[in-house]
Amino acid sequence: MNYADFEYWLCAVLLVLSMVGMGATLTAREFLQIAKAPRPVLLVLAAQIVFAPLLALLLARVLFLQPGIAMGLLVVSSLPGGTFSNLLTYLGRGNVALSISSTAFCTLMSLVTTALVLKLFAGHRLPNQFEMPVGRIVSEVGAFLLLPLLAGMTLRRFGPRWSVPVSRRAVQASLVLLGVFVVAALGSGRVKPFSYGLRAPVALFLYFTGSLWLGYGLALWQRYSMHDGFAMAIEVSVRNTGLGLLLNASLFPADSEVGAGDALGAGVVYVLLAYSAVSLGMSLLEVYVKRNRIGVLYRPR
Repeated sequence: MNYADFEYWLCAVLLVLSMVGMGATLTAREFLQIAKAPRPVLLVLAAQIVFAPLLALLLARVLFLQPGIAMGLLVVSSLPGGTFSNLLTYLGRGNVALSISSTAFCTLMSLVTTALVLKLFAGHRLPNQFEMPVGRIVSEVGAFLLLPLLAGMTLRRFGPRWSVPVSRRAVQASLVLLGVFVVAALGSGRVKPFSYGLRAPVALFLYFTGSLWLGYGLALWQRYSMHDGFAMAIEVSVRNTGLGLLLNASLFPADSEVGAGDALGAGVVYVLLAYSAVSLGMSLLEVYVKRNRIGVLYRPR
């Protein structure tokens, strides 16, 4: 079987499983929390859909990134928070309620914001023969992200005893599929990690660091606690790359003719997989820093 034959559906199943796992941990309480204190959640959303794409554009221009890498950064900037942001916030002793509320709200808003960000910030980077399929992006976000999320929430509401094991198994299965995807993408030649030089990993590191400090900066501006700031920083910097893989498989399928579209797709896959590793590793380092109160932000006052 050719890799191109199953890339799209592998990404779709991976995303569905991860979103069912996330949904099974959510209740209506998270959305009521937003109604009570909307400002920090709205700041996270603004950071994700306005400031982060501008950061991606700045890095693409300053570092003279290849088109595929630049497009990959813009795809990352269009995604809502990742499924591990809540766990990382918990491990770092941040404001878990704020983290969960932000993830839930930004995920629901992604039905509109993901397509909007790609249209506004990435549309001009597409080859002449490509056109940003806004309608298809919206339908895929709804079908493979929001519906599984709501299914998981429904399970939590009507079958709470099953929600924890289902959430755990769904997330574990999505990680296994991610591993399968990485092996298949490398084995098929879809991703050639050593063909992008040093600028690509440097750009990913700078993008993560900039996103992290964007979250911290907004929290400092509003004089929020360090626990709120940590939650906001993780939410802005850790993204749902599973959705990004699905969008890439839809926009730039592996069976497309070799050319601009194929090169863009390969670059986007590289960025999504590499950013997953960078964001997880750097976030765990940030967890260690916060738990041990290292640095000016976390010193006792």
